[in-house]
Amino acid sequence: MSYPSAPAEAAATTPPSAPKRTRLNIGWVMPPFVRELPVDAPDYETGAEQLYTLVTDLMPDRSDEDRFRFALALGSQMDLMLEANVIYAGLCLLEVEGRPSGSTIVVSQIEHESDDDEELLRTTQETLERTHPDDDYQRVDLPCGPALSRIGASGFVISAQWSPTGQEVAVQQSQIQVYIPLPGAREMLIFALDSPSSEDWDLHSELFAEILKTIDWGTDQEVEDYRAMRQSAPAAVEPTDGVKQELYWHSSRLMDAVALHGSMGGGQVTSVTCAECWAKGLRSACSARHGWSIGSVMNGDLTLALPRAVAAFASRGWQTETESGGNHARVWAEDEAPEQSAGYAFTASVDIEAGTFTAEVTAPCTRAAAPTDSLFG
Repeated sequence: MSYPSAPAEAAATTPPSAPKRTRLNIGWVMPPFVRELPVDAPDYETGAEQLYTLVTDLMPDRSDEDRFRFALALGSQMDLMLEANVIYAGLCLLEVEGRPSGSTIVVSQIEHESDDDEELLRTTQETLERTHPDDDYQRVDLPCGPALSRIGASGFVISAQWSPTGQEVAVQQSQIQVYIPLPGAREMLIFALDSPSSEDWDLHSELFAEILKTIDWGTDQEVEDYRAMRQSAPAAVEPTDGVKQELYWHSSRLMDAVALHGSMGGGQVTSVTCAECWAKGLRSACSARHGWSIGSVMNGDLTLALPRAVAAFASRGWQTETESGGNHARVWAEDEAPEQSAGYAFTASVDIEAGTFTAEVTAPCTRAAAPTDSLFG
């Protein structure tokens, strides 16, 4: 693991003559699978106990020796974190396609001497570029305000004393650091993500981007209300006209395939979070859905509607699945389908007694189509 160190120009302490600033209550939302390290433990003994409890929970099937070695390795970083003014540190340990995948998230809070946030970000970038000239720098606008991101790589060595193998191990990892000035205060937050799991970098960086979007400051109640809002539901974002038109086009193809006559209902297009992103802990909208229905349909026509639709889309290369005795179907487009339809899907069902055909057509996940080097999607 490695932890961010502040650039010298940005980390200077506030002189005694500086005007007093209001101390902010700062909050953000971490997914439940990010496990917090006890960087704020009141003393060494308490911190060691909390750390060993965490490691025991994370490694229930490993030996006491393995758990003790891992706890010591984590504990050896605590002094470094205190020197870097770390106020939060967490481990994001996941299993992706059957393999372990991990990252660390560290938050530092430093003081500076600038009264101009734009000037602060500019000088911070200049300082970083002298040390990391090959890294990628972006000025970004988070919901909490302007920020500077640095995307690059870092490395560290696990000494033989702490290595699980008993031998020195060199580790290379991808890294993002985001520098965020606090409004009305000569302080700045540094959020850092480090991950040695290069094959899962897109997942960890997207989770990190979602966490950055939850940063807020205000009263304790305001922060708590904001956290509850972010965790309860996806953000209500209006789908673009282009997304709506594509959904309407695919709905029209489905209507042509089922060939039903009756009264139309629904028709709303709503933003949604796809199941894959929701399972990863992401809550902001990444897709859109068009729901509609046809009512007052003769029973004989309804009986044939789903088989007609499934056959029509299967002939175009779509994947199909029928359930509930043939009264429910799911159809989705993979690589074999026409390029325009890749990623689209629909579910459809019939209620023979009510004489109703109901469908939902879903657009592809925008995160899945985002460039791999895009931090904020």
